[in-house]
Amino acid sequence: MISNEQRAHEIAIALLSKKEFNSPVYAYHEYINVLLPVLKEFDKDFPDGIAEHPGH
Repeated sequence: MISNEQRAHEIAIALLSKKEFNSPVYAYHEYINVLLPVLKEFDKDFPDGIAEHPGH
């Protein structure tokens, strides 16, 4: 099972991968601004996480 945190992290990284950042601090702030809303939605929709292979 992949945790909601890991799934949200992967999506945040993918969404930010096309942007160029001048500062690592700015990149971190942007990452958090993307990560937290995605994580909140996952926690709401999948309170027990997301199974990789449901039924196995």
